[in-house]
Amino acid sequence: MKKVIKILLIEDNDGDARLIKTMLFDLDQGRLDDEVQFRLETVQKLSAGLKRLKESPFDIVLLDLFLPDSSGLNTFQKVMADTPELPVIVLSGLDDKKLALQAVRDGAQDYLVKGHVDAHLLPRAIRYALERKKVETEKHHIQDQLYQAQKMDAIGVLTGGIAHDFNNLMTAILGFTDVLMMKIPAESPLFPALKQIRIASGSASDLTRQMLFFSRKQPMEFTSLNVNKLVEQLLKLLYRIIGEDISITMNLNREIWQINADRGTLEQVLMNLAINAREAMQEGGKLTISTANITLNNTYAKNHPEARPGKFVRLSVSDTGTGMDPETLNHIFEPFYSTKGPANRNGLGLSVVYGVIKEHKGWIQVDSIPAEGTAFHIYLPVESTKREKPVKDTLISANHNGSGKRILLVEDAEGVREFASFALKENGYIIDAAATASEALSLFEKEKGAYDLAISDIILPDENGIKLINHLHEMKPGLPVLFCSGYTDQKLNWETIRESNYKFLQKPYSYSDLLRAVQSAIHPVH
Repeated sequence: MKKVIKILLIEDNDGDARLIKTMLFDLDQGRLDDEVQFRLETVQKLSAGLKRLKESPFDIVLLDLFLPDSSGLNTFQKVMADTPELPVIVLSGLDDKKLALQAVRDGAQDYLVKGHVDAHLLPRAIRYALERKKVETEKHHIQDQLYQAQKMDAIGVLTGGIAHDFNNLMTAILGFTDVLMMKIPAESPLFPALKQIRIASGSASDLTRQMLFFSRKQPMEFTSLNVNKLVEQLLKLLYRIIGEDISITMNLNREIWQINADRGTLEQVLMNLAINAREAMQEGGKLTISTANITLNNTYAKNHPEARPGKFVRLSVSDTGTGMDPETLNHIFEPFYSTKGPANRNGLGLSVVYGVIKEHKGWIQVDSIPAEGTAFHIYLPVESTKREKPVKDTLISANHNGSGKRILLVEDAEGVREFASFALKENGYIIDAAATASEALSLFEKEKGAYDLAISDIILPDENGIKLINHLHEMKPGLPVLFCSGYTDQKLNWETIRESNYKFLQKPYSYSDLLRAVQSAIHPVH
């Protein structure tokens, strides 16, 4: 089957128009190329040409520069302003090298002089123009991808830095609020106020963590998770992002099975899908989030390439938006693929969603009907053994007694250092605190390494915390270590921490978080 190339000829001279038509249709008869069929439409004025370009799609424009309602390069510039994505070949009666050069500089794919054009040259010029425009478009697309990647990286660096400082502040606020709540009786009129401060602080910490997922890859930590709770806790943030013209409905199976998952990246998945749905419902609509317990058999797995038999939790996000055609569905998980145009692309988007779910040993099924909506169905494997995730108390209730054990605390943020020192001393630990790696080394040498635990921030003013611990281990091999950090990106050196089996406490942390982490580091459970 021949490839159809739709051409709009803007030419006011009837004789020239007939000649061009003859050249193209002679070619169409197979004299030069059996695979191409040209469809030519002719208009005599620029205004008529611009009108047709808005009304119907064309592959290329053949343009005379001198028309009844426009003349010179201004004619070409008007066409380019209206349809910059279309290749344009200038067909002129003027053999003017200066004019030709300027037209090409302004974006024309070619400049042909009418008296020098024949049935061989014109079709060839059209094909070359289409190929050049295709290459230019691909080049711009790659440049857009590079720009988008650089922008995402810059946002990530900025957000990570802000989050680090914010997490330090929130650690101090959360920690000292916990201290006050334990000191003040529950019946005190001040206690409800402190409780509200703590709730707001926790929400602020969660919001910062959720924002980070849009800009940086987080280290995954798989734990037993209830998907319903994750959805419910994200609901407030979803309302803010989605807007008032879109309603949110939740259909959650209250007997949902537990899964083994990384909470943070699943939040990222849900937020990305919600944003995608919002973009598909520009005039409002309905977003539905549902969960279900699913048992799949061999028959289903055979009919769905990525599926496999077993028990799964299905998390579904559906909208009543514009929907997608089959061609779009084939590309939605490709990096930087977007139907929104360059100004509204949100970067890796659904490719991140796909990658996260694959990391969870799951898969995604997408159902979509143009003009009716889209549904993303995420299948996540159920835990092999039933176990509920331990509920973490807001405040510590166990009797933590440090029994005089000595801890070297290395933390450059004064508020965090003061809180951690206070909390640990209150629970029977002996604390030596340092703000820098050099101070910590001096203390360690002075005390001849007589410490039961080293707690260190990873990013210190004068040296990386991991390097500091390596120095301490040279003097006292086997010294237990607890790392802390407000960073969540590559500065965390997550792989090194994991490979060395170091304990880690993410900021912001609470009073009880700190005591549990310290007890676990000093008395690890094997």
